[in-house]
This record gives sequence, C-alpha cells and structure tokens, in this order.
Amino acid sequence: MLAELEAAGLDFGSVLTGAPRAPAPLSALSRTAELASVARVLTEDLRQVQRADPRSGTSIARHAHRLFDERWLSAESARFELIGVVNRMDRGPFHASSCGETRLVYRLAYAAKTPGGAAGATPAAGASAATPAPATPAPAATSRLPMTASFELLAPGGDALSCRRLAQAWSRAAELSGPALARWLTSSDGPLARPATDRAHLARLVVNLQSVRWPSTVRPDLGGHAEYVLRAFRWDARAGRYAPLALENTPDVARLSRDPARRERLRAWLSAPENLARLDEGTALLPEEFLATKALSATPHGLARRANRPFRVLFEPRDFAGVDFGGLSRVRSPEGLLRRLDQMTCPGCHQSGSVAGFHLLGQEPPGRVHDALFTVESAHLAGDLPRRRAVVEAIARGAAPDHEVPYPERGDGARGGYGARCGLGDPSFAGWACAEGLVCSAYDAPLEDRATVGVCLPAAPEVGDPCQVGAVVPHADPHRDRAAAAQPGACPPAAVCNTSPVGFPGGMCTSSCVALPEEGVCGAIAVLDPFNRCLARGTVFTECLSRHVTPAGLRRCSSEAPCREDYVCARTSSGEGACIPPYFLFQLRVDGHAVP
Repeated sequence: MLAELEAAGLDFGSVLTGAPRAPAPLSALSRTAELASVARVLTEDLRQVQRADPRSGTSIARHAHRLFDERWLSAESARFELIGVVNRMDRGPFHASSCGETRLVYRLAYAAKTPGGAAGATPAAGASAATPAPATPAPAATSRLPMTASFELLAPGGDALSCRRLAQAWSRAAELSGPALARWLTSSDGPLARPATDRAHLARLVVNLQSVRWPSTVRPDLGGHAEYVLRAFRWDARAGRYAPLALENTPDVARLSRDPARRERLRAWLSAPENLARLDEGTALLPEEFLATKALSATPHGLARRANRPFRVLFEPRDFAGVDFGGLSRVRSPEGLLRRLDQMTCPGCHQSGSVAGFHLLGQEPPGRVHDALFTVESAHLAGDLPRRRAVVEAIARGAAPDHEVPYPERGDGARGGYGARCGLGDPSFAGWACAEGLVCSAYDAPLEDRATVGVCLPAAPEVGDPCQVGAVVPHADPHRDRAAAAQPGACPPAAVCNTSPVGFPGGMCTSSCVALPEEGVCGAIAVLDPFNRCLARGTVFTECLSRHVTPAGLRRCSSEAPCREDYVCARTSSGEGACIPPYFLFQLRVDGHAVP
C-alpha cells in the first residue's frame, strides 16, 4: 500500500521538491537545492562530532567510535522509503488554523552490489584485489539505516465542518486495506488528496539521525552508547532551500545556561498558572526565545541520561518548590513537572518507550529473517494510538474531543505490564502501578531520581530479565555518564547472565532453547568478537550473522507484550518475536554497512 502511495506521487523526492517525478536515488536528488540544503546542515553536524572526537570515523577496523557516513546522503544505491502515513488530528491544539497534522515518514535504505557480492566489501587480509569477478551478477546487499525524515503537513481547514469531513475521510480509510486503501487516501475525497500534501502545507521537515555509535567494548558499563541528532527544517520559498527551524518545546540548554536572566524568564513562564495548566494537559508551546534548533538524544538508559532531560539539566526540583500544583491532574510535584517538561522535548520524547530512539521504523519484507524487526512501532506509539483514534472518532461525530496528552512513557489507563514505567512514591506518578506478579524496581535510575519512576519487573528473575543493573551517574555531557559498578545477579536455574560489557544494557538472563518457559522463545545472539572481526573484514552482515551466532532462550515479545527499555523485538527464524539489544540488528546501527 505504501509503495502504491509512492507511485501516486508521495515519494520522498516529489514531496521534498514539490516537483512530480523527482529522482529517487539520492545521487540525483542530492543535486537539488532542497536535499543539498538539508544534507549540508547534517554533514556539518557530523563533522562537528568528528572534530570534537578524534576516535570517531566510519571504519569498524580503524575507529572505536563509529560515525554515520555522510556519503549515504548522496549515494546511488540509497533512497528514502515511505514507511508510514500518520494521522495526527490530535495535534489540533498546536495549530489554531488547521485540523491538526498529517505526517509522511520516510526511512533511509539502500540496495547495493559489489563484485564480491557484499555491498562495499573490501578484500580480506591476504586476498588479491585482482580476483576475477564472478560470472553471475552479484546479489544486492540491502538494509536500512538508523535515519528517518518526516514531513509534518498541516491538515487544511480549521473550522469545525472541514475538520469533521476530514475525520470522516480518515474513518473511511480505517475500513480499507491494500490497493483499495491507497486509492481512497489519494482520491479527490481522501485525506491525502492534492493539495493537502503540497509543500505549501508543510509545517516542518524533521530528521532523526544516529550520528555515532560506541560499541559495548568501548562503553562496557552502559552496554554501549549511541547519539542521535534531532533537527527540524522549514521551507524558505524566497531562498529556495530548507533552513533550520526551532525544535518544539526543546530548550537551548547551552544558551540558557550562559544567560541567567533568560533562564529566570523561562522558570517564571513555566510557573505561571495558565502555562502550568497547559503543561498538565500536554498542549503547551514554549516561546521561541527559549528554543534550540538542534538537539542530541543518547542511548541506552533513556531518561536516566541527562542528555535526554534538558530541563533537568537547567533546573533542580527546588526551583519549583513554591509552585501550587493543586487542581492539576498529572503534574503534582516539582519532579513531575520536570519529567513532564523533558518528555515534551524532542530528545525526551524520543527516549520514552522508543525503539532505539525511534517510534516508527517500517514494516519488514515478509520473508526477511536476518536483520529484521518483529515489532516496528514503539511501545509509546502502540499505546498512544487508541487515544489518537478516539480524537478522530469524536471529531467525526461532531463531538468535542479530549485533547489531553499523557506522559509519553506511560499512557493513561495502561495496565503496567512487563517493562512499563511505574511510580516509586512521587505524587505525580502515584497511579502508575504494576500488573499482578510484577514489582516496581528503581532499575537504573540515578540516585537523585530513585523516588520518582521505576520499571515493572518480575519479583523472581525470568528469561530475558535484567541481571546486572547499576544506577546511572548522569552528566550534562553524555560522554561522561557512567553506570555504577554492579556484579552479575541471579538468573533462573540453568540460565546465564549476559552482561553489559558484551552489549546487554542492564544485563540479560538467557538460557538454552530446551524446555523454555512460557515467556521464553528460541532466538540467536551474536558471538561478539568473531562477529565484529567478520564485519571489519568487509563481509556482508547476513553472512557474519549466519557464521557467528549461538542459539539462546530469550524473552518472547510482540506489540502487545513489548520488551523492556533498551531492547527491541526482533524476528526469529521461526517467525516469532524475541527481545535483543538494538545494536545486534544491523539496520539500527551506523557501522558495518556497505561503503556508499
């Protein structure tokens, strides 16, 4: 269905440039002023990383810190694939003169051929570079990269009648699938009919890019480290290019830290009763004078990292000690206010119930087993869809919708299942209980946050559970974050603890595939050293994966039963879902891919 939408004019190049039949390969599209202006900003972001960190670079063999290869942004083999169409009519309160937003989400992908059969493969040590090419065409090396670009389009209208008609069009779409759905969406009465998707309606183009990854051998206490650049762009018709745009609700920490008067104005704005009410609802918009045009998010360990909590860097709970929280429904304390603020920022939201810093990663081809996700949407997205659907259904009936937005890390009415966030005593999170059989663990929370929010986990260890958890010692600079030393803990009988130094944040209990319990499933995990040496030789990822893995009993997962934080639900050879660290999947890491 998404491929049909691309063919109908919703391909990345056509939406980006506003011109039909724009080239798909980035080698051609990069020569347009539109993509060149975006790539120029992102390339400079990457070069800033490299200038500040001499250990960063694009080679597995030569660099300890693996950098996104900027050449992908102009590669012949690369293109942006449409992976999602997202109805955000619930965003109406943020845009007074529209019916909310429609989002078109694209992900960077490639298919490349080399004489050796592996995209970008280089000869192994001792091999001859003059080895004749095979007589038959080499297979393509295909994968996706950890980068998404999303067009956030204002839904035309704004008056009650036009919004009701749009909601009814979306409701009609929910009854269809496949080619029929694609035809309806782009028909004259559909929600994606021209001119609704024209660039004139673009609110912003947003980019999420994994800029650099440090393997667990470099950051053993955290189980690895990765950084994501978050950017927004607006179309400047007069200049004929995309220009950086302020990020929604994301403070410029560096500038505010240098300017005490501006920081105090922000604190006063946040403390005002009318703004507190909107923050409680989740519909507040910070004035532009406080905002950044670039943000960084870091994994693993989510909101335990201060890079993902810019307001917690700027303020202490005592800065809001005199605020009256009476009458608010969600924010009931200074800690609750700061956590609410942080989750309204770009980095805070992208590290709340996400899949390695993303909320949507795109469906896999049905037959793909290696390097494949079983669940492609984040726990936050899956949990928030019913709320968004209720907004659309209310507007379609002509009723007043409930526009209040819960915390991204835990939706209203969530049952507190495995890995869910839970309250540890602070009044803002008092209702966040765990389901029967689970207890609320402080998990990796910094010492100063251990009375706020924890994680729902079994009282007795099971397959897939953490077994080496230490409190994160956070710093405003994510390179200086540390995890307190923790000895491997208990696992079920006949299970072993895979620790952080071998790539398992918080440790993970694994067993053999014999006589697995109900929560277990048989999967495979890479044998770290030979697997990484295989990649360093330039061997294609799937071949390294077939040679250097071992079967293991892992935790079973699905959209209804997500993994705990810092793990993704990957597809096993049997077609089931198993929880593994995200960077064990090739498509979620910047390193080891083909040379563009």
